[in-house]
Amino acid sequence: MKFSGRWYVALLAAVSVFLIIACGGSSPSSASSPGQLATVNTNYLPVLPVAPIFIAEDKGFFKKHGIVNNYTTVDIYATLAVQSQGGVDVDIPGAGAALFNAINQGLHLKVVASRQQYNCTSDNLFVVRTDLWNKGIRSMGDLKGKKIAILSRGSTTEYWMDLLLEKAGMTEKDLTIVTLSYPDTVTALKTGAVDAAFLIEPLAYQDLLTGNVKRIISMGQVAPNMEQGQITMSDQFIQKDGGKTAANWMAAWLEAVRYYQDPKNKQDVINIIAKWTKVPTETVAGLYGTDQWPYMNPNGQLNVKDIDQNTGPWLIQHKYIDHMPASKTYYDQSVIQKALKEVGTVSANRDCSNVPPLQG
Repeated sequence: MKFSGRWYVALLAAVSVFLIIACGGSSPSSASSPGQLATVNTNYLPVLPVAPIFIAEDKGFFKKHGIVNNYTTVDIYATLAVQSQGGVDVDIPGAGAALFNAINQGLHLKVVASRQQYNCTSDNLFVVRTDLWNKGIRSMGDLKGKKIAILSRGSTTEYWMDLLLEKAGMTEKDLTIVTLSYPDTVTALKTGAVDAAFLIEPLAYQDLLTGNVKRIISMGQVAPNMEQGQITMSDQFIQKDGGKTAANWMAAWLEAVRYYQDPKNKQDVINIIAKWTKVPTETVAGLYGTDQWPYMNPNGQLNVKDIDQNTGPWLIQHKYIDHMPASKTYYDQSVIQKALKEVGTVSANRDCSNVPPLQG
C-alpha cells in the first residue's frame, strides 16, 4: 500500500545503494521484438517484490508466452496517467491514494492481479536502537516520548505506526514523529537522532547485521494478509486482441512467481535476484525463506477484502481519498482468469510455522 508518487520516489532513492543500480543498465532490457513476440510497455521499480519479472526474463518465461517487454523504471504513480492513455501497458504500483484517486477520476486502467501480500512474510521491520533495546525498550508501548522515523505522511509506515499505537493504547501525540528517507533513517539510527524506525529490506537486514538496531516486529505481524502491491494494466491493453496478450504476460508472471517460491530453485533464484538488483548474494541468501522474503500469490488473486476493509477506510479517515471505488470499478479479474487457463491453478495455502523470523 503506497499512497503518493512523491514518497515512492523517496523509496527508490532510499534503496539506491542496493537497487537503483539496476536502473542504470542492469535492469532487464529488451531488444526489438523478434519473430511474433508481442511488445509490452512495462513499468516497474527494481525492488525485491517484483522479483518475478527478473525471473521471467532470466528463465525465458516471457518469451515462452510470446512476450517481449519494453521496460521503463520511472515513477510508478506518475505513470498512471500515461498508462490511462495507453502509453504504458503494465505498471506495478501499490494499493494507495494515487491508484484509487486515479480510478475515481476515471482513468482508463484496472488492477488485474496481486503483486505482493503479507501472508506469513513482509518486507519491512520496525526496529529500535540497540542501546535502547539493552535498556528494556522492546515495543511501541516502551517508546512513549521517543522519536520515531517514518518514510512520509500517507505512507504505509504511517499506517503501520497507527496500528502499533492503537494496540499500545497510544496516539501520535505520545511520540515525536520525523519523516526521513530510508538511507537517512539508517544514519539517524546510527547517530542517535531517532530512537526507532521502519526499515525496508535489505536495509533493515544490513542494519541488524551491523548491530546498530534490534528488531521489534515485522510488518507481516502488524498487518497480516495485507495487500501490499498490485499489477495494473491499461483498459486498452486488457482489451487488445481479445485479452490474449495481457493474459500471456500474466501467465509468464505466474510461472515466475511459482519458480521463485519453489525451494528447489533456491540458489538459482538468489543468483538471479542478486544479478538484476545488485544486492549482494549473501544478503539475498540471508533474506531467503524468512519472514522478510516477499510473498506473491501464485494464482495472482487480489485480496480485495483487505483493501476494502483496512486500506480504504484508513485512506478515507486520513483524507487521502474522498471515497473508495467499488471493487468492480478498480479490479478486472478477466486477465487472471485467462492466464490461469494457460498455467493452471496451484495451492496458495501457507503454514506460517514454517517461516522463520529474520535473524540479524
